Amino acid sequence: MVCATPDYLTRRGRPRSWADLSEHDCLGFSFSGIAKPGEWLYGRSRYRRVSVRGPMCASNGDALVACVSAGLGIIYEPDFIVADAVRGGQLDVLTLDAPPAELGDIHLLYAPDRTPPAKVRVMIDFLVRAFDGTAPWTMKPV
Repeated sequence: MVCATPDYLTRRGRPRSWADLSEHDCLGFSFSGIAKPGEWLYGRSRYRRVSVRGPMCASNGDALVACVSAGLGIIYEPDFIVADAVRGGQLDVLTLDAPPAELGDIHLLYAPDRTPPAKVRVMIDFLVRAFDGTAPWTMKPV
């Protein structure tokens, strides 16, 4: 999700497209095997790129939420990192002209045995029930 504080958006304006982000302070994530801190990938399959710049980058999503909550710029983080701040009204979710990148699904791997051990089966059943197709932090953009 792409998010900023209501105060930041009042001061700097609300971007409507991914291209608009080049005119904003974007807080980068510096520990990604997919994109560089000055580059955000978007589109369902991460096939589009936008160059961004900003006052800082960090390797910790919670640190970025603290910085964006202080009004330092815009972040692009997974919903599980920003969900509480969005629900609490500290952050607004921005809807841009293309969807954000999908992170992918949760996968559970175990030995290629036809019958996994009971403790593995219990864990699989627990995870299926816990997520039930939708992670508990999942938020829909507004």
